[in-house]
Amino acid sequence: MLPVLLTTTDKDNYQAYLDEKVTRVFGMLKETLQDSDDLRGYEDLCGLTPEVHASIPEHYRMRAEFSVFHHNDGTCDYAMYEPGSKPRKIILIKDFPGCTVSINRAMAALRELLPEYPLVKRKLFGADFLSNSHDDVVISLNYHKKLDEAWQEEAQGLYTRLNEQGLSISFVAHARKQAIVIGKDHVIETIPTTRGDIRLKQVEGTFSQPNATACSAMLNFALSCAQDGIDEAKAKGQKARDLIELYCGSGTFTVTLAPLFPRVFATEVARLPAETAVFNMQLNGVDNISMARLSALEVTEALTHVRTFRRLQEKEINLDDFDFGTLLIDPPRAGLNDEEALKFTSSYDRVIYISCGPESLASDLKYLTRTHRIARLAFFDQFPYTSHMESGVLLIRR
Repeated sequence: MLPVLLTTTDKDNYQAYLDEKVTRVFGMLKETLQDSDDLRGYEDLCGLTPEVHASIPEHYRMRAEFSVFHHNDGTCDYAMYEPGSKPRKIILIKDFPGCTVSINRAMAALRELLPEYPLVKRKLFGADFLSNSHDDVVISLNYHKKLDEAWQEEAQGLYTRLNEQGLSISFVAHARKQAIVIGKDHVIETIPTTRGDIRLKQVEGTFSQPNATACSAMLNFALSCAQDGIDEAKAKGQKARDLIELYCGSGTFTVTLAPLFPRVFATEVARLPAETAVFNMQLNGVDNISMARLSALEVTEALTHVRTFRRLQEKEINLDDFDFGTLLIDPPRAGLNDEEALKFTSSYDRVIYISCGPESLASDLKYLTRTHRIARLAFFDQFPYTSHMESGVLLIRR
């Protein structure tokens, strides 16, 4: 087994890393489904060749989080900790070739200038970086202590110095019950897809796809799955049906797929991602999406008329007006992890399942393949040189 690389890359052996990961994950999925009471899911996999989408081998990460290590001579380095080490083994970092070139430039410039700004440097314990493909970078500076006006004045000076170097940098400082923004708290990213570019507001401190290459491939997979269903229905003389999406986050998949469907209903529980999703709908000129802050369970209760929700009434959303044919889900790493959620998922004719946890995906498929066949399987190398693998599955009712 190839070693996991935490702070370095190995572009000459990238394909070997990817091949090993694909073999392991595909084998694990087949082994899990072979151990199921219903072997049809296993048989589906045996008849499939996974679609494999590689990353670029370096500078693929659009965001990263680091601790800040203060040396006795007044200088600083970035730091990570070796996973599973006891006591924790610190790894000092000066650059990070897995991150974008713009993040590496920002890391170097900040580390060089910090000693000249003692109030900004004092008690700084973490620095997080978010970038886009246009070289904009938001740096999150993390403190425990409250930040005063003197800190803000000094930070403004550091911000000016960094941008005078030709960098496009913003600061967001986090302290106890404080968030101070100098510049912007977000970047606007552009993701190419087969249906044109998608523009996305990505806010620091909230989830965004960390690998733009993988994100583009995931969106194209979802587009292709959706288009196949639409073409199939059209060939049969059936009318177009609507899309429902759970866990929509900031609307990355929502705004990409919406133009294919008559109407879309999307849900997200967290406030800030939900607000960002609305912004992204407007940014991309998409106007056929209805959105509400509901959990998966609440959506089930609303659809089955077990409960009524003011959040739907206030937005004049009547779920009975929709004709849902496709469900898109991108659940947390734990997967659906609940029989009610699995039942809900299995009630749709077509399911596009995006997974960030292969083990939870395998567990969910043991249930879902009782009613649905695995029509397509794709792997996306979101985090090269690690064991992590993102997956996409198209499930069609048997």
